[in-house]
Amino acid sequence: MKIFKTLLVLLTAAASAHAAIVVTGTDFFVDANDHIADADDRTISGFTVAAGEKLVVTTTSENADISGITFNGISLTQVYNTVNSIQRVATYYLDVASTTTANIVADVDGNMHFGFAAYAISGAAAGGPADFSSSASRLAGDVETESGSLIIGSFTKNAFDSITLNTAAANVYKVNSIGAGGTSGMAAYYFSTTVSTDDFGFNNSNARPAAGAVVFNVIPEPSSIALLGLAGVALVLVSRRRD
Repeated sequence: MKIFKTLLVLLTAAASAHAAIVVTGTDFFVDANDHIADADDRTISGFTVAAGEKLVVTTTSENADISGITFNGISLTQVYNTVNSIQRVATYYLDVASTTTANIVADVDGNMHFGFAAYAISGAAAGGPADFSSSASRLAGDVETESGSLIIGSFTKNAFDSITLNTAAANVYKVNSIGAGGTSGMAAYYFSTTVSTDDFGFNNSNARPAAGAVVFNVIPEPSSIALLGLAGVALVLVSRRRD
């Protein structure tokens, strides 16, 4: 019985190793007011993502296209790319296998004003987001969340003023004027505490708003029945060895 209890404790501890999502690092790049907008690459330098973590990048831009985002030369997967006239929001992700410190490079085309935020997150299920939504409006649209879900949003509007979110969130950047393009941008995130349907967005409206949100859920834990089954198998094996 003592061996069984020990095995059950170990299995339970292993299952709980990823019981929460953690934002382990953030950084951002935003065009300065005096930036001469051209077909440059924008870069977040020396960003670190640990083994098994996920890199998420959100963008806000005006008046151009984004050809792609790379980390250490590896292309990120695009989740959405929503345009309202010349305003744009987009989100990308990459699962990182081994600890890497490298540049995040946004390949942009044309005369634009651009900002992007980077997040390193641990404890999230592998692959793309559990849910996402984006729209050419102030609200990203409905997304389904669980308790502990991480919701990451990207917001822009054609105005030299602040964006006021409809949900309390942590800002990675909040810029009233990106470059000289007359656009505002914001990148922010929060954690859900319940199973619900949320619509992450902002309250104040101006011409050409755009908003987007992605949801990452916690790595699913094995059920208690599965844990007991594994412990039972282990106990049988131990008993056979004794025999």
